[in-house]
Amino acid sequence: MTTPERVYSTAIAAIGLGLTGIAIVSFDVSELGMLGLLLFLALLTSWLRIKLEPFGRITLAPLLVFLALQLASPSTALLLATCSAIVGSRFVARNPWMRTLVEVGEEAICTLAATLVLWSQRSLELGLQNPILLFSLAVFVYAGMRTLVTMVAAHAREGIPARNFLPGAGGPMFVHQIFLGAIALGLAFLDRQFGFLAIPLATVALADSYYPAKLVSDQRGILYSSLTMIAHAVDLKDVYTGRHAREVADIAVRIARAIRLPEKEVSTIRIASLLHDVGKVGISGRIIRKPGKLTIDEESAMKQHPVIGAEIMEPVKLLADAANLVRHHHEHYDGSGYPDGLKSEEIPFGSRIVLVADAYNAMTTDRPYRRARSKQEAIRILKEHAGSQFDPLVVEALESIIELS
Repeated sequence: MTTPERVYSTAIAAIGLGLTGIAIVSFDVSELGMLGLLLFLALLTSWLRIKLEPFGRITLAPLLVFLALQLASPSTALLLATCSAIVGSRFVARNPWMRTLVEVGEEAICTLAATLVLWSQRSLELGLQNPILLFSLAVFVYAGMRTLVTMVAAHAREGIPARNFLPGAGGPMFVHQIFLGAIALGLAFLDRQFGFLAIPLATVALADSYYPAKLVSDQRGILYSSLTMIAHAVDLKDVYTGRHAREVADIAVRIARAIRLPEKEVSTIRIASLLHDVGKVGISGRIIRKPGKLTIDEESAMKQHPVIGAEIMEPVKLLADAANLVRHHHEHYDGSGYPDGLKSEEIPFGSRIVLVADAYNAMTTDRPYRRARSKQEAIRILKEHAGSQFDPLVVEALESIIELS
């Protein structure tokens, strides 16, 4: 966990616990029936967690919060928000308690912002007499706060800049909250016209309509999990680098985002980093695990692994773009690399990133013939070879994201 992520998580979790306590203390027992109904709906719809790229998620929790804002008191809405976050994060997504508390805090902050809009009108008489207009303003504030909080979380946890987050996940997330606000208005009307049964029936029907989107989201997650499993299987050919591919992917993605590449390119770099050594399946384990210096023939065989890896990936449409990055991830900036002797701008930018991430991870990992180098020493060596083996811009980006303490 990086320092920004640690600071963010601790602060938001503390806020979440505090607001949950306030909601419990100020809860009106007479609204227990309404809270129970909405919590029951939270349980029914908690399976709906659609992940967005590059970061964030869509759930139906805001719909229930918006209903509580119309049909109950602010304390009930706040308590519902925290409870539904616990159900979705801890018992559906199986997140650890710290991550769950962070989600509780995020949801509580957004709900508090919306309730403050309603409280300000009622207490300060700001002049918004139309209840639909007032509620719409509360929804708008909630959606804006949700987008802002998620954007900050994306930057703290994964270094995603706002320019990547807003068009990728921020915009769709904001629009979705506004859409749920409109649905909540309709459900509140149905509740007044036909009774409380209209709300659960309509909510379940809405959740079911999201099922295709959830399938797509789950399949994307399965793809990355499958690629990670393949990468791990390849890494196990070398008992000293069992986590190498995953660690290289994490570093490469952070570098790409530090350089502010478009998120589509970041995704391709992630795949290429995970599979950069997949070609080693075609190399003898004896050569890969040899502790000493390779012979000329062994070295020649080893240098074929980027080509083999690209040939494995190219026939798969989803991996075709990443295949080119894998082929060239051992090219050097001065043209001394392999397999094609490309140099400088001839080398795909993603390949230059994978090379630096690969080298840094290799130097900071224990090997059978040497102990791991320190982060400071690894950065120093990379900088010494910047302009010859490594792209100086990529090395500079790596230095900016590595915590040397």
